[in-house]
Amino acid sequence: MKSALVAAALAAALLAAPAARADDAADPIIGQRGSVTVTASQVRQLMQVADPELRQRMEHDPLVLGQKVRERLLQLVLLEEAKSHDWDKRPDVAFRAELARQNAIVESFAAAQVPADPAFPADDMLQKAYDANKSKLMLPRQYHIAQIFIAAPQSAGVQGDADGLRRINEARNQIVKQKADFAAVAKKLSEDKQSAGNGGELAWVREDAVIPPIRSAVSGMAEGAVSDPIRSNEGWHLVKLLGTKPAAPATFAEARETLVRAMRQDRAVQLQRAYIAGLIQTDPIQVNEIEIGKLVTK
Repeated sequence: MKSALVAAALAAALLAAPAARADDAADPIIGQRGSVTVTASQVRQLMQVADPELRQRMEHDPLVLGQKVRERLLQLVLLEEAKSHDWDKRPDVAFRAELARQNAIVESFAAAQVPADPAFPADDMLQKAYDANKSKLMLPRQYHIAQIFIAAPQSAGVQGDADGLRRINEARNQIVKQKADFAAVAKKLSEDKQSAGNGGELAWVREDAVIPPIRSAVSGMAEGAVSDPIRSNEGWHLVKLLGTKPAAPATFAEARETLVRAMRQDRAVQLQRAYIAGLIQTDPIQVNEIEIGKLVTK
């Protein structure tokens, strides 16, 4: 399920992204800071190596994907800064980098030795797991939200932020003081093109999937109320709360995907441990306890 501000985040990300040059057509730039860039192919690689749960969120939620792009871009910026100080040439750093490389190889190899079984778990196993954990499988509160969004990414600076605030206040003034219809104003003014055509209306969304500034606002609103202007990393939002569903136990259908993912992960861990145990059994590891004792500070 997409978060309440997924469409807005996607629209803002497109507005904030650097314009692609002709030679970028096959691999457009998704994020940039100075000469440091993150391209579409690099983002796809990030998605491929993410754990299954995070990968699914990145594949279906532009808000999550955008955050991971920012984190990766920040990491690359810091990497460039570190290299400019020859930090990568320090012996201790080089050793830690080699350990990380080895860990990545080992984890990937071990996982490849026990490929996932698409038929696992069977329906009866899923049902038993659901029955045993039913009281713990809860769906959080859900919100039905409509929004008006004005793009004002932080890179736009003070003037861009002020202009966005002015425009979102104008929209709120039309709705609150002039009694204009929220949906009509959203269709006319919202820059979230995916929801604007629907009067700003978004699908029902879990509370934990709503970005913090929006979540803080709607948690104290009455149904039908319109928020004050809300600032996010991407711009300004005006939110109308259309409905609320309280937290409730998840049905089997709602919990199925979570159960499948958890059970497959548990099975993979067990199979990897069995594989490693068999490997060690054929040629046990030997450790010189006397020499280890000499290395320990007493």
